[in-house]
Amino acid sequence: MPRWAGIVAVAAGLAFTAAGPLSGGAAPSQLPSVPTFNRHVAPILFANCAACHRADGIAPMSLLTYGEARPWAQAIKARTRERAMPPWFADPQFGQFKNSRALTQAQIDTLAAWADGGAPQGDGSPPSPPRMPQTAWQMNRAPDLVLDLPFGEFQLPPQGEVPTFTVWMKLPLRRDEWVQAIEIRPSVRGAVHHSSISLAPGLPPGTKLGRGTVFDNGPVLDGVPLFGDGRPFRTSSAEAFGTPVMFYVPGGGLLQFENGLAKLFRRDDWIAWGLHLISPGRPEKVRVQIGLWYSRGEPHHEVRTWTVNETLFINGVELKADARGARVIPDIPAGAANWAMTGTLKLDEDITVHSLWPHMHYRGKDMTFIVTEPNGRQTTILSVPKYNPHWQITYELQRPLRVRRGSLITASGHFDNSAANPHNPDPSATVRFGAQGNEEMYIPFLEVTVDREDLRVERQQQFIAQ
Repeated sequence: MPRWAGIVAVAAGLAFTAAGPLSGGAAPSQLPSVPTFNRHVAPILFANCAACHRADGIAPMSLLTYGEARPWAQAIKARTRERAMPPWFADPQFGQFKNSRALTQAQIDTLAAWADGGAPQGDGSPPSPPRMPQTAWQMNRAPDLVLDLPFGEFQLPPQGEVPTFTVWMKLPLRRDEWVQAIEIRPSVRGAVHHSSISLAPGLPPGTKLGRGTVFDNGPVLDGVPLFGDGRPFRTSSAEAFGTPVMFYVPGGGLLQFENGLAKLFRRDDWIAWGLHLISPGRPEKVRVQIGLWYSRGEPHHEVRTWTVNETLFINGVELKADARGARVIPDIPAGAANWAMTGTLKLDEDITVHSLWPHMHYRGKDMTFIVTEPNGRQTTILSVPKYNPHWQITYELQRPLRVRRGSLITASGHFDNSAANPHNPDPSATVRFGAQGNEEMYIPFLEVTVDREDLRVERQQQFIAQ
């Protein structure tokens, strides 16, 4: 059963920058009572916005104090009214998610009334801000292990995309480690279109690690597998080697599991580290790091990354493999406003789904995940009707979903390659599928555990055998 397809991510636009700061002397609201920051607004911002809008956060400004928030009151009103902020695109009719940042209509109305009423601070003191990480990492403690790119920093060009490339490194572990949280952190967030890591038992066959060009006419860097004659082994697809583990997208980059769930990093593993870099519009050096946080207890299940792509349908017609066994996805025609693609995955064992991530590029329009049980009952577990490539969110289920053997998981989506798509860089272009930003992808990701892989049972059997 195929579990994995390629990965790429899309650079994200950040936060409340569409509207400018609040100009002085806003007209008072005609409401009988104007909301205040201390009593009404701060709790909303702290609960739904602070994770990004904080010092060293991924957003362009902090909103943790009245002085920080007031200049942006009208921008907050505009961006929340259009539901562009906080970024959350799941249809509320389907599923419950523990990482939901969506605002209620009442909260949106409160923020608007506060802005229109002159954005007053109010009496008393605001509630205490939420506890924020004390380091540049998103976790509340330093990583147990930090991994750096084997070549250190990469010199970006003044403009344009850098071809996607992959470098390798040996894990510096003395023993196998269960990892409960992983973060990929670039020094220049806007410079990383995506980054992905996979674990493999070794380098590509017939190679040894050395220095080589990472793409045609590219720089000579450390971390490149070399054949015996010195030729570099190059690939843009890190996930083609070993087991996929983690992907960075701007606006995210942290993968964290509940107690008892973890990913296994073996001491003999190698990391295939894929990078797709973009110039931020000026010459810049970028460094990318991986932070690993080890499990504090013994996990009971290993988390696996799967994709819903065992079969693929294009506009209702199944995509068959060619003579080489490859499935070549046809191009999306210029101007196509509702180009349909569907993937399915038939389960041959019981699993538990923990989170879902729909991945497309700039022509992505929508994606919906449906589980069809063996008795024919269908349940929509996630619907993203207005996909936004700038905020690629992993939707974490409030309650993990057990899915029985024999069930079918379907992910149905559409692409909009017309001028009506505000994210479309060129509606006149025919778009092929590939890793670059001007190409497309359709990857419905799942983070799952396999029910039979209960590590507690395995440990009990090992204890009895001793």
